[in-house]
Amino acid sequence: MTLFQTQHPDMANTEKEKARVALTRCCTRTCARVCAAGVMLLSAACSDEPASDAPIPAQPAAAAQFHAHALEWLKQTDPVTADVWLASREAGQDLDVDDPAVLRMHQLIDTATTRFRDQPRMVANRAVQLEAMLREKGIDESASSIIATLCEVPRDTRYIESFSALTQQYYNLRRKGLGRSQTIAALRHQNDPN
Repeated sequence: MTLFQTQHPDMANTEKEKARVALTRCCTRTCARVCAAGVMLLSAACSDEPASDAPIPAQPAAAAQFHAHALEWLKQTDPVTADVWLASREAGQDLDVDDPAVLRMHQLIDTATTRFRDQPRMVANRAVQLEAMLREKGIDESASSIIATLCEVPRDTRYIESFSALTQQYYNLRRKGLGRSQTIAALRHQNDPN
């Protein structure tokens, strides 16, 4: 306790209260000013006056230069869906969401997410990763054909393993020299020996 508080305990509480009230008033005034500025900005944006002839600023360079087909990997923050990315990637150019290739890719990825535990982005990334790994071994399979192939393993049922785990198993068998149909048969037998 300060000397002032020991001599005048009621005064100390009063001083604290005065300081609290002063701080509250200051915050209230600041908040009111910010709100008033916001209302003024909104009113100006909604006015009936004709728009100025000032040019509209161009899009930022990063947004103007985004190309889905050129992405090596699909991140959660990328402004494109897995189906548009994969279809655009395979076409070598950005495709519209209504493009027939995108719609086919959407159906394929939807089948994969139904049969496996992975999300569309993960299915797409793993398929692209496996495509590159197989290419290094001289095996040419596109990401979409890999998804279609791996969807054949569980047939129409939900698979116990994830798509990611199955891509690794598929890679190991293909690297050992098994063909596509042999690999599918081996994977089916591995996971359902009956």
